[in-house]
Amino acid sequence: MTVYYFHFQSGRRLILDPEGVELPSPADALEVAAKLAAGLLDDREVACDWTHSAFRVEDQHQRRVFRLPIASVRARDNRSRALLN
Repeated sequence: MTVYYFHFQSGRRLILDPEGVELPSPADALEVAAKLAAGLLDDREVACDWTHSAFRVEDQHQRRVFRLPIASVRARDNRSRALLN
């Protein structure tokens, strides 16, 4: 198992995840990051420039695993909603 840290970046602002989450694979980390992003997008009280925001996911060795742009999650959610209608 690997500990993954989900740091949130919006423009030059970076909010570090001090705890991380132990997960079995990078695919599981991607699923968690997508759920975190969707939660932020659904929260009407969060004001942010989503086009310049992303989750930077690192492992316990501070190696970058991936970067998930919030805009890509928003686009995926919009496509999913269009298919349901």
